[in-house]
Amino acid sequence: MPIRFRPLVPALLAAALPLGGCATLCGDADQAIHIQTVDANDRTVSGMRCHVSNAVSDYFGDSPMVDLRVRRSSSDLVVECRSRGQVAQATAVSRGHIDPAFAVASAVLPGGAAAFVIDRISGKSYTYPSWIRLQVGRSLVFDANDSVAGQPTRALQANNQP
Repeated sequence: MPIRFRPLVPALLAAALPLGGCATLCGDADQAIHIQTVDANDRTVSGMRCHVSNAVSDYFGDSPMVDLRVRRSSSDLVVECRSRGQVAQATAVSRGHIDPAFAVASAVLPGGAAAFVIDRISGKSYTYPSWIRLQVGRSLVFDANDSVAGQPTRALQANNQP
């Protein structure tokens, strides 16, 4: 009696279907970020009262804020820190990241496009700069695409007055 092999494609597709929405199923809705305030000479200024917000949530704390858990969102993160008349402001640009394998899976797997849309709407596929270093007296812009693990994200733009 000959041995017949069933096609593996339907089984593989069924097994890979849950992976189509990787961020939806596996991703974290929150992201840990570090917020630091410095003076014009790059010396740490501790104890500034900070308000951090995006379209989803507001957060409050004193600088430095280490491993602050913020809700991921497509909206930018706005940070303002104040102390004794001093102000430091920043905008952290949110960026959507798509794993190339996920993009292919969402195009070919049933339900993949829906998972892609859910990830975008829920904000789970977005990220912020991981380390935001505000400078007193300036308004800075930081982009998630410029984040390097373990280092402050470089500022893209600086205005003299917040």
